[in-house]
Amino acid sequence: MSDPKHITRRQVMRYGAATAVGLAWLGPATRAAAGATTAAAPPLVEVNYADPTGLYPIDAAGTASPVLTVTFNSPAALSGTIAWSVSARGTQEAGQGRTGFTAPAGQASTTSVPLGTLGPDYYAVAVTVTDAAGTQLLEETHGLGVLRPTIQGRRPGSCFGMGIRGESAPLVTRQIAQRIGVKWTRGVFSVLPDTVCPSRGVFWGQADIDRARAEVVEWHGYGIEPTGFINYNMSWNVQPGADGKPVRPHQNRPKDLVAQADMVYHAIAPLQDLVKNWEVWNEPWVHGWAWQTGDAQDYRDMTKLIWDRVKPEFPDVNLLGGGSVSYNRDIVYARGSKDTGYIDGSVNHAYGYPDATQYAMAKTQIKMDRLWSRSGGRAGQWQTELGTAEVHSFPGLPPDEAGYAVARTLAPTHLLHMLAGAEEGSPMRIFWFSLCYDKPYSGQEFNIYDIKTKSPRPAVVAYATMTGLLEDCELLTELYPKARSTWGFLFKAADGHGRAAVYADQLFDGTMQHQDAGYKGTLTLHRARGVRVYDHLGRLLFDGEAARTTLKLSPWEVLYFDSDLSPDELKAALTTGAAFAYDTPLAITPLPFTKPVGPDGTVDVRVENVSPHTLHAMLRVTAPEGWKLARRDNVIPRLKPGEARVVSIPVVSARTDPGNRYAVGFEATILGRPGFRQTGSRTVQVAHAPFRTITVGAAASQWDGVVPVTMTGGTKEYTFQTAWDADFLHFRARIQDDLQVSNDPFPVNGYLFPFKADSIQLAFDAVRDKAEDLLAGDPHYDKAMRSISHLYVATLAKGGLPELHRQLAPGTNYQTYYPTNAPLPTPLGTMDAHPDSGSEGRILVTRDEAAKVTTYEVALAWDQLPELAAAVKALPEGAVHEATMGVQVQDSGTGGQGTAYWTAQNEAPASGCYNFAPFWSSGAQFTGGRVDTRWGIGR
Repeated sequence: MSDPKHITRRQVMRYGAATAVGLAWLGPATRAAAGATTAAAPPLVEVNYADPTGLYPIDAAGTASPVLTVTFNSPAALSGTIAWSVSARGTQEAGQGRTGFTAPAGQASTTSVPLGTLGPDYYAVAVTVTDAAGTQLLEETHGLGVLRPTIQGRRPGSCFGMGIRGESAPLVTRQIAQRIGVKWTRGVFSVLPDTVCPSRGVFWGQADIDRARAEVVEWHGYGIEPTGFINYNMSWNVQPGADGKPVRPHQNRPKDLVAQADMVYHAIAPLQDLVKNWEVWNEPWVHGWAWQTGDAQDYRDMTKLIWDRVKPEFPDVNLLGGGSVSYNRDIVYARGSKDTGYIDGSVNHAYGYPDATQYAMAKTQIKMDRLWSRSGGRAGQWQTELGTAEVHSFPGLPPDEAGYAVARTLAPTHLLHMLAGAEEGSPMRIFWFSLCYDKPYSGQEFNIYDIKTKSPRPAVVAYATMTGLLEDCELLTELYPKARSTWGFLFKAADGHGRAAVYADQLFDGTMQHQDAGYKGTLTLHRARGVRVYDHLGRLLFDGEAARTTLKLSPWEVLYFDSDLSPDELKAALTTGAAFAYDTPLAITPLPFTKPVGPDGTVDVRVENVSPHTLHAMLRVTAPEGWKLARRDNVIPRLKPGEARVVSIPVVSARTDPGNRYAVGFEATILGRPGFRQTGSRTVQVAHAPFRTITVGAAASQWDGVVPVTMTGGTKEYTFQTAWDADFLHFRARIQDDLQVSNDPFPVNGYLFPFKADSIQLAFDAVRDKAEDLLAGDPHYDKAMRSISHLYVATLAKGGLPELHRQLAPGTNYQTYYPTNAPLPTPLGTMDAHPDSGSEGRILVTRDEAAKVTTYEVALAWDQLPELAAAVKALPEGAVHEATMGVQVQDSGTGGQGTAYWTAQNEAPASGCYNFAPFWSSGAQFTGGRVDTRWGIGR
């Protein structure tokens, strides 16, 4: 997967089966067969650490003394030199040396190499072994973690979990998990459907039950709580695939749902005193990899059967269901459908960058559970898989840099989810994926250990730093709810003192890989005494002895503040007592022109204060070439955090560009920051829909004079024209596309999502008060939670059949269409729209195979957008209404360009919640962000 924008759902969860199953969970016979290999001779030279975890907690003096071990297995006597070096974060030298060795013939011998005294941090240890003749025997680099103290013992209220793999050496893996502060693991490896119910009506015996109970007790001994995890079907109870042939136990729904519920009961019954939380299925992707032929109602039926079987006898057991926030809304909680909400807590898999949409979706998850779960969501939220991976999330970075990039994302991802839980008063369990010490597995790209060297990657140290400072703390509030650049999390520690975590956010630059694209600057504390500051890898940055300190801010690099102050005092130190100096404290966005270019127009520039302080700014605007503006300098006083103002500068004279591309430059200065300049430019376009009678399917000349906007998708160009008349809002799109990818027609297969085939999406935010928007009114709504009100998808189905789908409108509950769900007040699915008829619109999609162009003609009936219609139809002659609108192009298939977003190509996108489809990856900056782009509709 080369495109990191698709990591949010692991490219439609392509890892799902093997990720959840794991070799160790397939049963003893399968494991034995898979592991039956000829024993290999030991390597001639092998490098490890004296502590096999490669993790060294600091002592009372704040340091650790790791020891490298070099083992020789030579048939002949050897001697030579071990050269070693230690570097902090790969670049900062921390020690080096040379150690001689002598190894006898025919027997293993080990030479120990002390690496000196090191402070908390992540290190790379480079080792070169050379024999006396000068022959290099080995050259390797191993990771090394020196850890701050973590909290030991069981903490059932903790949020810190880990996807611990069953393939790995269990003793060392559990030691690692204990050492870095893991408090939850997903699944009891000894509980397998075939073990619990090997055949119909036959259930596991006492020996197997004792083995499972012993495993749970062993986890508890390491301070870790296991969840129960029903690992799909019994092998004898799997519904055949779509072709009628047998499939593996994880690939389809249970054939007999009653038998499945009975198995789940018998799994829970002997363990319910030890394990209270049970996940009933992994990622119920209907008509996907784990539920190939069933439907959404089957899944709801199964959860109710399990509920009815388990709850009467074990009412305190929690049943966990779902697989993502949006799928829970679509399936588990489908409005009006039969048997919804038979879970105590919901599951989400929030893979991807720590975009603020994770926080928005987690909050939505909590609110749905509270509203629609049969127990009011008493079990809380279970983020049982999330994370980033070097090869997928950061493919453009060298491997060493990518490892540190993953480490940077770890704490922000946790903190965003923790904040949602704290603000809503709901438990939040977060399982970073994944940890395996020494064995390969599907999905190992996400492993935070290097299985080749059996040593930690940087994310391990980042995890330990986070848990050591934040376990046993209560999250009180977010410090900067209006400032888009900054996230601050205030905690109360067990001793009553204040702690905090603060980070600057990353911005989308086309990849979200490079820190240069994010917010950078400094944070100065003017009340710093008694506040110790650590970075995201545990290094002490400030000891709290001075009254003032200045700290560097870099995107996603969390700063931890451990203080002797009260939470209120620390809050004051980080807000009124702090000064943020960002390189880009303003988000400056020249806006599209909402009417044709002319001397009576304006150049509009939106200026948002993204910093945590009120700013006084001066904006100087440079007009497009050949233009003259009434003024250049514009004073913007008292711009509050999160406040955005549009500066409108009258145009004196203008020159039309035939390509509809106009470069607007800007320079901003800030009062109180001498010498500061924030400069940039952006190319803007006329985005205007004139009043004009259009007939779908008529000659293209009817669009003459309507200025098109252009987008690019890789090497392709897309053009859009818009117009309106008394009956319709019209769109015409010409999409360059080498390969037409189409779904079966909707009546043939209603499970195929139109937005996954070649398609265009038309998004509107036309309703101020959205009854179905569960986040409306939240303090962070404008910072990270805004959703659209209407979304339509146009596509060309097989056989040349054009389809227009309603994806979202008031009355659709932000759901996606599933055939067996109850009809919604505003129906989802295909609309009554055809080339020359239809009560809801018109649509014609034509393909020119010679020119490799697909042309979409869409007319939305005004009753689809009544709020917008009311504003537009009331316009006086010559007036323009500014609509909030955006488009997306999907180019699927081999060689396709993927997705292109009007929002991202016209401004730096901002995070939101429900926006472009698919909703399970909606609203993040890297999936187009929220729809807040303007479009003029003029009479």
